Amino acid sequence: MNDGSSQRTVEQDALPRVLLVTDADLSPGSRGAGRTLVNLFSRYPAARFLALSANSRAPMETTGGHRVLPAAHGLPGRITTSLRPHFGHVDAAWVRYRPLPHRADVARFAPELVLAVPTQAVGIALAGRCREFGPLVTYLMDDWLAFEPGVRSAFDAKRRGRELLRAAVAWLSISPYLSGSLRAFAGVERPTHEVHNAVPIGDAPPAALAAPRTGRFRVAYAGSVWPMHWDAIAAVAQSVQRLRDGGSDIEFVLYTDRFFWGRYEAEWRRWGVVDGGLIPYELLFATLADCDLLLVASAFAPEQAHMSRSSLQTKVTDYMAVGRPILACGPAEAASNTFLHRHECACFAEELTPASVDGALRACVEARATGPAVARRAWEIARRDHELGAVTARLYAFLADAVRLYSVR
Repeated sequence: MNDGSSQRTVEQDALPRVLLVTDADLSPGSRGAGRTLVNLFSRYPAARFLALSANSRAPMETTGGHRVLPAAHGLPGRITTSLRPHFGHVDAAWVRYRPLPHRADVARFAPELVLAVPTQAVGIALAGRCREFGPLVTYLMDDWLAFEPGVRSAFDAKRRGRELLRAAVAWLSISPYLSGSLRAFAGVERPTHEVHNAVPIGDAPPAALAAPRTGRFRVAYAGSVWPMHWDAIAAVAQSVQRLRDGGSDIEFVLYTDRFFWGRYEAEWRRWGVVDGGLIPYELLFATLADCDLLLVASAFAPEQAHMSRSSLQTKVTDYMAVGRPILACGPAEAASNTFLHRHECACFAEELTPASVDGALRACVEARATGPAVARRAWEIARRDHELGAVTARLYAFLADAVRLYSVR
């Protein structure tokens, strides 16, 4: 089976009909797992692709024109949240036992492959309902499943997730660490293809590589602020404040939605963080090009270690395509740091101390004139290994091979 290393391509009319089953956000404003999925399947023929989404923001179709059928559980969040400490994932249990939404539509589509991309228990439950429609491939983007806590009386996400992995003919994975963790958790081996966020890259280098910016030094973070990011973002925000208090002309701009701004608004305001709002993906690269340093944040907190070590964040390859230097703040063993270290295309702050973070940030400010050289190396690696066309060709060939592997069993 193709392991993803070859450049073999499959003609579009020969690609399998894929049913994507997920609880990730596939809307135009998606980030993280949802944005990765939208990018990865943007070149898949619309007639051969159907999504079944348990996300409450499920659109009618993706920005790539792929049809999306909504399958959210429909239970009020205040109820599921209040019941979870006592009964566990009642929303996932409801998804498992109620009639499958749009069953007739899915049956008419006649999928040749079911691609399950769960990010929480509801996604596991929905994927389990769809196993009957064809051979299964799973795609996990971080190591949440093996560490799923929760009360199991309503829905045992860990056990159901292990069953899902064992039932799959192949796996997609976001990092080498996660691939190994999946094998240990599932207790089986499967053909595995490691695939990261794919980015559109033109033939010409981005204008940001031509010269460093002038004026106020701008540090930027774009994306969600989950616990797997929080303490690293907070450390850099406080470091920027200290450097500014010491006389540096510097600011930290946070590009995120209202939920994550409001969640920590008191801290953002206390540290002088600039509210950049949420950037539409089509404006992301141009907006970040007007910054000097792009932050990749992986949490140091011990309870987030499995997330930091396993998840190569979507923003890493996006940032690499922008043409500005990257600062990776997080433990050295974080998947994003490991990736950037391997390619020698970022600066690093890998200890959660003011002295370490201040030193790394100050070095980036002082190296402003040479920033384009580091950024160019990142862009060239992104163009070589993570360009949208090349990444999707490898992925689609792997999925086609998974169908053939199933057919000869």
